[in-house]
Amino acid sequence: MKKVKLPKKVTIGAFEVELITIPHDISYEVSEAQGAFVGKPPYKIYLDEDIILRGGADALNVVIHEMLHVGYYQYLLKEKEEETVVNSYGNFITELLTRSELKAWIIDNM
Repeated sequence: MKKVKLPKKVTIGAFEVELITIPHDISYEVSEAQGAFVGKPPYKIYLDEDIILRGGADALNVVIHEMLHVGYYQYLLKEKEEETVVNSYGNFITELLTRSELKAWIIDNM
């Protein structure tokens, strides 16, 4: 049984991102996806609540996937070279796993 709730917000660098769970049916009707990042302030990630409530690897995958969209947007990676992309994601993932509000939730869902 999972004990740690998904935080309502995550701060990565200067970005504060609100995490919002939405009903499964709405998630698929609106975006045909399990999650969606809104890349304009106020930053938000919408997540399929059924997946988040189940927890485990699928929940981790969708949350990390959407957070990587935040990193892509934050580090302006659209036309960057491979080394810049890899270095940026390395830094971003380190922040996510060691200093963000998601740390305990990630560990609890591993």
